[in-house]
Amino acid sequence: MSEEYNLSTVSDGQKNITSQTSAVNTKIEQRTGIVSKVDVGSVSIKLPEDWDYNETVIIDTEKLNAFARNGTLNIALMDEDIDIVIQVIDDRDQDVIRYKGFAQENPDYNVDMSLRGEEVYASITTYDRMYSIFPTDVVADGKTVHYVAVYDITDSRSELEKYSVDPLTFDIINEDSLNHEFSVEVFDPYNKSIFNESYLLNPGETIQSPEISEQLGLHHYVYSLDNGESFVLYVRVERAANLGSSEKASFEITNDPANQLLVSTTIA
Repeated sequence: MSEEYNLSTVSDGQKNITSQTSAVNTKIEQRTGIVSKVDVGSVSIKLPEDWDYNETVIIDTEKLNAFARNGTLNIALMDEDIDIVIQVIDDRDQDVIRYKGFAQENPDYNVDMSLRGEEVYASITTYDRMYSIFPTDVVADGKTVHYVAVYDITDSRSELEKYSVDPLTFDIINEDSLNHEFSVEVFDPYNKSIFNESYLLNPGETIQSPEISEQLGLHHYVYSLDNGESFVLYVRVERAANLGSSEKASFEITNDPANQLLVSTTIA
């Protein structure tokens, strides 16, 4: 059951909203117009002990979605202004819109975000912080209150930078008894085409791509089989660290006409 509070007193000079009740002391600081801090005393979230900071906010999801669809947005979290470059990766279901991108002009600072009506689920990294955003069951001034948890990643970032970049590659495997044409184009985190090739594969043939990119961050493939419908696959280029590496795409052409192409990603 959600709790609802009415934030009624507005100070136009400071652009703050303040309300005093026996249950809650609420202060909303309007910054960029998308995220506003709100202090709701009744929100109780249990976090892992190694998470460092937290705050509660309300999010203008309509404005967030409008900016995100235009490709850039700015939000303020824990007194840090964060510029984000972002793109829609799935909006087939209008009830859930998924975005991916990067923060602070660095493709290595990953952003994942989902909008489900008035609820926002997001993970945002900068150089030294990882933010996690998720909704609570508290409502303030008609909007869902969201929780922002922050984890200090300075040490892990410094350790990760000791490793070299694992270049982006893919392979194509023709397990069918017929020849097939496979077309693939690769785009970098800035949505710039960096590779475009078509392959004619004989039965049983495997093609290993060259090293396509060492730019850290989100890339995507646009691919098609036998000049048919095009599909999109998102992968990340990472460092070759002990616990992971870049995502490698594998495109397997089968002998099943109902399921002619199998696509998978692996992390070494």
